[in-house]
Amino acid sequence: MGRVKFEAGMFLRIFMLFRYDCCSCPTYKDRMFLLVIANMVNWFFALYGATTTPGDFATYLLAILIVNGLLYVAFYMIMKLRSGEKILPLPLFLIICSLFCWIFALVFFFSNLTSWQKSPARSRQGNKDCILLGFYDHHDIWHFLSACALFFSFLGLLTLDDDLLRTPRRNIPVF
Repeated sequence: MGRVKFEAGMFLRIFMLFRYDCCSCPTYKDRMFLLVIANMVNWFFALYGATTTPGDFATYLLAILIVNGLLYVAFYMIMKLRSGEKILPLPLFLIICSLFCWIFALVFFFSNLTSWQKSPARSRQGNKDCILLGFYDHHDIWHFLSACALFFSFLGLLTLDDDLLRTPRRNIPVF
């Protein structure tokens, strides 16, 4: 009825709820294990941010978003394999391409050439010589590689479930 009744049996019901629902082994152990890992990673980010107070909040937030995106894709792929589905060669190739692009993009990103916290003139002083076609510097290459990495990542996610094209929707496990 949408209201709470305070009675003697309430404490027994609360005890039973905690004993059988909260303290019992989860039904989907593999899913629970992966979610606990993801939670630990996010708690690490929260504690790191609270204790060290990162000077560059934009980079800190970018790291959180990238790691959570990778955790989600890894979770989905692991659950897909655990439920007996296949990963076709095209999505696997695209995901490997995205990982290579992300690795090289992050190498250029962490070279710390420019800073949004400085004025444009001061930030420009950190630039290095152009290395690609005599026109593009490290920061430009970061943008190119991160754009390619995003493209391959989204294309890999788009094609990840292509093995289920002919499977009826009611037969596809949801996780």
